[in-house]
Amino acid sequence: MSYEKLVPSAQNKDQGSFVRGLQGATGTGMQEGTHVHKDWWAKTASYDTVMQKVQADIDNREDIMVKAKDITPAYNDQHQFGFVAGDRHYLPTDWSLQQFSTRTSAPSASALREMRNQANYDQQDADLMVDYAANYLRRIDPDKEFRLRTYTDGTCRAFLTDKYAPVDNRWYLETLREFLPEARFSHWKGDEDTIYGNLLLPDSVIDYGQDDDTDYGGMVSVGNCEIGKRRLSQTPSIFRAICMNGCIWGQQKGQDISKVHRGTIDLESLKVRIAENIEFQLSILPDGIRKFLATRTMSTGTHSMKGVIAAVCNQYRLDKKQSTEVLEQFVTHEHDHTNLFGVINAVTRAGQEFSPESWVRLDEVGGQLMEMSSKAWSSILTRADTYTDKEFDKVFATTA
Repeated sequence: MSYEKLVPSAQNKDQGSFVRGLQGATGTGMQEGTHVHKDWWAKTASYDTVMQKVQADIDNREDIMVKAKDITPAYNDQHQFGFVAGDRHYLPTDWSLQQFSTRTSAPSASALREMRNQANYDQQDADLMVDYAANYLRRIDPDKEFRLRTYTDGTCRAFLTDKYAPVDNRWYLETLREFLPEARFSHWKGDEDTIYGNLLLPDSVIDYGQDDDTDYGGMVSVGNCEIGKRRLSQTPSIFRAICMNGCIWGQQKGQDISKVHRGTIDLESLKVRIAENIEFQLSILPDGIRKFLATRTMSTGTHSMKGVIAAVCNQYRLDKKQSTEVLEQFVTHEHDHTNLFGVINAVTRAGQEFSPESWVRLDEVGGQLMEMSSKAWSSILTRADTYTDKEFDKVFATTA
């Protein structure tokens, strides 16, 4: 996809200018270095705050894979309808009831929800719900697997097929923090499974260029849901001001990206899309995004990829097990990326196969590779073609 830089519209030039004079609880005007009123900026949250909340929710949940034949509609002592899987009775949310109905081809996705939520709900309604659910569950292949998202409080928040592939909210947040470390979360509407809000960028990270038009701010709207309510999404925009109650003035939205949670998701390719979507539409000063994207242009050409990886592993003093894993990860997952980008991905993928200490170490190597100059990369390529079979045996295990 091709993107164009977002440029302020002349018709939005004066929108929100009054915000600078608004007196709020924290004072008058904008937070220093932003286009956001002080009162609203005080309501924004850091990455750490958001990620701690996300992790706390994750600590209280479990995704279980269960076959249709091992799911039993039932109600508990309080006549609350739910599903028995294993030795536990789970109470489905309205959303997971809707998903269950869809997955079992029930004629109405809302029938179970409406029966349960009626004011005079009683045991006869519970019996009806059990019969209704069991009737459509019996038509499903008994060996078909489903993914149930359950929580320690006994709720089931999602009823998904085995083909559903959630993008981890933590991964998305970490990626955003890598590219936009100084941003703050605003208009946050996340819950246990969903992140949704705006990332506000301080003026210090925006490159206004020769025009030096500093009368607008930068923002990235992000969203992701691990239980199917929404796709992973991202839309950069610029704005004139955000007032003390959060109203956004003079906003101009750019092109978005959207990713469905289905099948096998290539996170590295998705990371590139996220980076390009931000970099090509907002004038970001930090080098992080540009350095990340630049690694794709540093090609290995006709040089031996095994030699390139051997040279990298030697330079960073990786042991045989680590070097062999890097090579195997490249062959398995990154063979289409014959460039520094592919090598970095292979190194960081390999780290996930070892102890936490080695994982951190290989992530550090990946970060150092991202900083590699063209001259240093050329040196790696020169050394790549000098390796003999005997020298390869010193770097990799004999099975490599």
